[in-house]
Amino acid sequence: MSHHRPVKAVEDYTDAFLGTLWVFLFMGFWVIAAALGYLWVAATAYALLQVVKWIDRIKNG
Repeated sequence: MSHHRPVKAVEDYTDAFLGTLWVFLFMGFWVIAAALGYLWVAATAYALLQVVKWIDRIKNG
């Protein structure tokens, strides 16, 4: 038995999808920037430590 119902237009969720996508991308890029920033700070601190040690060795001969 076949029921023929008229086809109706579906709700448009494009704006909600794009808004949610923007939020997810923003959070994802924020996490990536924070992780890379942490690595950058760690590498810079290590390099500065080595420079200070080198200066100390030269100064105290």
